[in-house]
Amino acid sequence: MLSLRCLNKLVNRGLLFLTFLLICFNEIIIYHVNRCSWQQIGCKVGNCTRILLVADPQILGVTYSKTLYSGLARFDADRYLRQTFKQALAFTKPHIICFLGDLMDEGNVASPEEYKSYVKRFRHIYRTDDDPRRVHIPGDNDIGGENGEYISNLNVHRFEEAFTQKDIFDYDNNRLRFFKINRMLLDFTNPDRENNAEHLRIGLSHAPILIGGGPLLRAIIKELDPHIIFSGHWHESRIFTHPDTKVVNFYESGVRHFDLKAIKEQQHSYLEIMVPTASYRMGKTKMGIGYATLVFRMMTRCPFRMGKRNTHYAYLSDGTSREFHNMES
Repeated sequence: MLSLRCLNKLVNRGLLFLTFLLICFNEIIIYHVNRCSWQQIGCKVGNCTRILLVADPQILGVTYSKTLYSGLARFDADRYLRQTFKQALAFTKPHIICFLGDLMDEGNVASPEEYKSYVKRFRHIYRTDDDPRRVHIPGDNDIGGENGEYISNLNVHRFEEAFTQKDIFDYDNNRLRFFKINRMLLDFTNPDRENNAEHLRIGLSHAPILIGGGPLLRAIIKELDPHIIFSGHWHESRIFTHPDTKVVNFYESGVRHFDLKAIKEQQHSYLEIMVPTASYRMGKTKMGIGYATLVFRMMTRCPFRMGKRNTHYAYLSDGTSREFHNMES
């Protein structure tokens, strides 16, 4: 019969082993398990463009949190962002990665040295082995502007220097055109407006555009006339349509399909997809990364050819309340 000392030793070893298994599951295995549940969005034809959408990662700063465990919190949050991005990157193999603002939590209040360290951490988290096209939209936590907060030229300039990019860029043999929209500055880029009609027009904004109305929305509709807009800021996922101002919560497992040409030209409507926060530190139980696939389908009608764009969306969950959006268009 086992002595009490031996029994305690066996129990302690068992608890240590179970703790080790739990750590391995939560820190390593769970990412791969959840990825197996994600729904693929078909991209069998050659003329499709895969887009990964990352909103509000808000990598933690050093100003607001000065507790004893703040360093551990930054390390763990960075690791989570890196691991989830790594899985999403392998799953989607994107041609383009769009970062929809609030890349940093304290970018608007950081000192020059702190800002450089935040940019370095961001690049480490979101590094890739290949070289997909990237676009970075500033958020209120990057440059300021929330609730009427003053936006300094310094904050704007250093964001532009850290994440240098063109005002607009075209892709897929110039069939896709991406526009940067800055809701905080009530501004957007449109340097080649005379050729906009030749492209499928995609707006990228940190804050939502199609709700609330105002002169910015009217100007965007008049000058850009976008087929679809992607945004973030709320840390949740929504689907907006205009002018009926319909709002739909977007947390579901099925794939969403949108015919962008029909929405734009036949229904005379505008569509916006809001991407949730990618971080578990934002107080939300449902986090995600957006995935969109734009498919250009050719239909032949002699003697002319016509094309249309289709959009498909789906919701992916990892089973631990760390969730992904999978969106294809």
